[in-house]
Order: sequence, then structure tokens, then C-alpha cells
Amino acid sequence: RCETYKWKISQGIAEDHPAAARCKQFAAVVAEKSGGKITLSYFPSGALGDWMEQIEANRMGTLEIGLNAGSTSYDPRTNLMFMPYLFATWDEARAAIGSEGWLTPIFDELYSQIGLKVLGIYLNAWDGMAYTKRVAKVAKVPADYAGIKMRVPPIRIFEVYIPTLGFISTPIAYSETFTALQTGIVDARSACPAVEAYVMRDALSYWVATRDCFEYWFLTINKTLWDSLADEDKAVLSSAADAVMSEQALAAEKDENEFKQKLVDAGVKVYEVTDEEWQAGAKVVRAKAWPVIQDELLGSLLMEKVRAHATQIPE
Repeated sequence: RCETYKWKISQGIAEDHPAAARCKQFAAVVAEKSGGKITLSYFPSGALGDWMEQIEANRMGTLEIGLNAGSTSYDPRTNLMFMPYLFATWDEARAAIGSEGWLTPIFDELYSQIGLKVLGIYLNAWDGMAYTKRVAKVAKVPADYAGIKMRVPPIRIFEVYIPTLGFISTPIAYSETFTALQTGIVDARSACPAVEAYVMRDALSYWVATRDCFEYWFLTINKTLWDSLADEDKAVLSSAADAVMSEQALAAEKDENEFKQKLVDAGVKVYEVTDEEWQAGAKVVRAKAWPVIQDELLGSLLMEKVRAHATQIPE
């Protein structure tokens, strides 16, 4: 078949986000590997709607390929993308993604039910916790958290696990978070990668690299379109996705380190957690929050896989 394909690719976060460059890189690799048979035109962030609208367009097929944060609104099991205290290290997170990773088939199955094929998992960043000057003591373990008013994203899994750590949990939309930190509605914010702490640096005193949750995004193609393709075209898309996403998985760590340095340079103190401190948080969340996450969101089958692959904690 000498059919040629002209498709759109987009991401809906921000044009200065590395996701924009990854979309363009993926388009270039696909064009090269397919010998020009598949050409992808990149549409800048927002041109085809925000990330939620793009996921919907991707499902409907008006946007062929998207690279976006995952949505939990279609299936509660997709809360897995924010599973707390699943991994402790970059290497563990990297091993879980890619065509060989254990997470990829799980997300592919969940997404296929809403009309999307997962070509690759994009490692975005570790979450940390960012604090205003109203929290004088450096808070790194559950023993330190009592009484701190903590912003959580209005996503169920965060609303479940953040309070188990001891925080007073307040769900606030991202767009209102900076003002909430400035005005004292909250003392701190969770679900905060280093880059977001840097964006909100004027309201912050310090940031802790808690590694309590890892943020994934997804490179997806419309499922009906995928199913219609010849095997060699599928192979081109899969190998291009693997190449670009494995490169991103290494770059994400470098980006995080750069933003940590930018925070320090901007006068925001940065603290790491030790293995023991990470385990202190993990033990509490796994004991108190994981059973609720299983019952409310993931179900027992998915939770079995999580437990089988989660970082082992010494007794």
C-alpha cells in the first residue's frame, strides 16, 4: 500500500514546556522512519483547545495524536497515574514505562476503553511539597505535618492520601493555587514538581523533594485509526514513541535538577528526603490510603499489580 497519512499532533499544556519539543521530535522521527509516508503537523499548545479538550478530540479522531497529562474523569482506575509512594527512584520509574515496562500495557488497556491507544508514557516529573514562610520548621516526614494546611489538586486520589500523612487537606484548582499560597488560605502545596515550585517561587520559602508521587503523561493515538493501520505503520509509530519517550525519561531528571538549582538561585531553599524519610511517608500512606484507593478507585486486580511492582520497604 502506498497510502500516505497527514495527521495532526498537539499538546495542551504550554508552548515552553518540554512536551512541545517532544511532539516535534516525534513528528520528525516518524517522518524519517516511515520514509515520508506519515507526516505529522504540530499544532501549538492551546490552538486545538486545552489538554482536556485535546483528549476529547483525540478520542473522537479530530486530533490524531496527542501528548497530554492523563485524565481521571473517564475511568476511576486511571487514578493509577498518581499512585502515591509507588516508586522511590528514577530508575524504578523509568523501568516501568516503555514498550517493555509493566505500566504501559495497563494504561493501554484502560485507555483503549475510551478510544485511545497508548503509544508511549512520558515521564514528566516527581512531585514535591512546597511551603510558605508560615511553616517555619522544615517538614519532611509525617511527624512534622500535623496542622499544616496543604493544597491538593481536586483529584480524588490526592484527596485520599494527603490527609493520611497528617495534613489539613484543601482541594484547590491549579489556577487559584498561587493566590491561595500568598493569602494564607493554605500554608503549602502538594503535587508540586520543581518546575511548578519555580513558577510560584515568589510565594514560597522552601521546597521538599518528597517523591511521594510521579507524574506521567501519555502519547496517544486515536484507537480506531490505530486499528486501521498496517503492521509496518504501527511498528514505525511504536519504535518512534519508544525512542522519544526513553530520551524524555532521561531528560526529565536533568530538567528537575536544573529547576532545583533555579529555586536555590531564586532564594527558595531545597531539601531532599533520605531513604528513611521516604519510607516513613510510604509506610503511612500504604497502610492508611492504599486500602481506600483500592476500594474506591483501582479495584483489587489492579492493586495486586501495584503491590507486586511497588518499591520494597524493609520491615
